[in-house]
Amino acid sequence: MEALINQKIEDEIISLGFAARLIMSNLDRELIIQRASESLGDFGKSDNIGIFLLDQEGQLLCAGGLIGNVGLTSFFTVELKNTSFEQRLADKYPDYFPLEYINGVPVPSAGKGIENRRCLCAPLIATNNQAIGMVTFDYAADFSLSPLMMQSLLLLLTIVAVALETTRLFQLAVYDGLTGLYIRRYFDLRLTEEENRIKRYGGKLAILMMDIDHFKGVNDRYGHQQGDEVLRDIADITKVSVRQALDSPCRYGGDEFVVIMPDTDLPGALSLAERIRESVQNHIMEGPEGDFNVTLSGGIAFMDQQVLIPRIELLKKADSALYRAKENGRNQIQVWQEDRQG
Repeated sequence: MEALINQKIEDEIISLGFAARLIMSNLDRELIIQRASESLGDFGKSDNIGIFLLDQEGQLLCAGGLIGNVGLTSFFTVELKNTSFEQRLADKYPDYFPLEYINGVPVPSAGKGIENRRCLCAPLIATNNQAIGMVTFDYAADFSLSPLMMQSLLLLLTIVAVALETTRLFQLAVYDGLTGLYIRRYFDLRLTEEENRIKRYGGKLAILMMDIDHFKGVNDRYGHQQGDEVLRDIADITKVSVRQALDSPCRYGGDEFVVIMPDTDLPGALSLAERIRESVQNHIMEGPEGDFNVTLSGGIAFMDQQVLIPRIELLKKADSALYRAKENGRNQIQVWQEDRQG
């Protein structure tokens, strides 16, 4: 019997280690939540779970989970004040409650709940001992986790909380809060990496620098909040236009954007730039005085192993091409050329 118990503990530890490595191996929030949902369902012995996270406004958002062992695709907020959720987040310890469902997700009920079912609410505690969310589990009323199962689950919950908090801090460090694009510092690091890669291994690199035409007029006429909406819309257009696994779209500053395009020749860079420019031109912005349009101008610079250009010079050349696009009437893309610009 003792050997059987020891084997069970060993198997639990091995499984927990695998789940931890799987969850911690990525900095993509959605992927972490997906992997956490599957692992928590396994360790919590439940086919129905909900992962709830506190947002910046202090609301509790259902950000993932399982319904009948199928990943959750519909997200929603729940009431927090004067609820069992608030109690668990304050106490920072798991407990059982009557169960009900919201959109198929188990939540603690304020009343008698569903007959013969109950809900385990387990808080997600980050490394600073702050509760960042809650996980809910759907059980039969006569089911309880054993002490070993509960300890394994609590350890996994801590791993999930740390992974989510690490991801949040990483996103704050590399993403612009307004647009969701990479920040200037990340751009500088990526450009340095690409310069070193080409020097060592060869290859090619294109840089696209863009800014919004007459953006000051948008702010003056509609206000800075509307200007922020314009920046967000153009950032969204840029994000869906680039190659997701390769290109790096960044907010360079103000209304300037830049895209690092590794392994891209000039025709490919120009095709991408025109796709963004045309999408922006055709995009309808909603304003307090009615719908309106904006345009943008862009400049492209390129280098490869035959013509190595220091990254600072490459950036200057893209900026020079952008300036020429402005001079020539805006709403266009210009390419830096050696015979026309120094």
